[in-house]
Amino acid sequence: MTTIYLAGPEVFLPDAMPIMAEKRRLARQFGFEPTGPGSDENQTPVKRKAAEIYARNDDAMRRAEICLANITPFRGISADPGTVYEIGFMIALGKAVFAYTNHPDDYGLRVRSIWYAGLEIDETSGRPRGPDGIAIENHGMADNLMIDGGVQATGGKVFRAAALPADPARDLTVYFEALQTIAGIPASFTPPSSRR
Repeated sequence: MTTIYLAGPEVFLPDAMPIMAEKRRLARQFGFEPTGPGSDENQTPVKRKAAEIYARNDDAMRRAEICLANITPFRGISADPGTVYEIGFMIALGKAVFAYTNHPDDYGLRVRSIWYAGLEIDETSGRPRGPDGIAIENHGMADNLMIDGGVQATGGKVFRAAALPADPARDLTVYFEALQTIAGIPASFTPPSSRR
């Protein structure tokens, strides 16, 4: 079985254990052996030390053949910083990296609509800038260009939701599509609706 490292911020959710169990179940359905952050890391009564969590994830990344990362915006307009680190680390290891997001809007649009209320166009460069004068990245990518660009450089792909789901932190539709594509399963195959 191909080992797939599942990166993402799900470990922080109050219902992390069942969500991560379902992600692992779906990965196995497509013939992958899932690894990655554990669902017990930020839950009580189990409280792991930071160094232990890091070492466990570092080992899992080194052993995995593929990375599939959830870059749905987390606590702001961009992906979880730990997940971004894992993407970069896996790229540096020479692994194939894929990512998905449940947010349909590109990074630049999210910055303009969520972070900056006022938008100005720099007359010299033509770049959009916020009211503080800081330029806004505007490349039409799902997140920062280094994330999307890095994923694509490995031969991977960033999968993006067509519309914002009711529960972006838990929706597995785009995750399922990503697994399906990575595994090379025909798009006509769908999981039992009761298991989503």
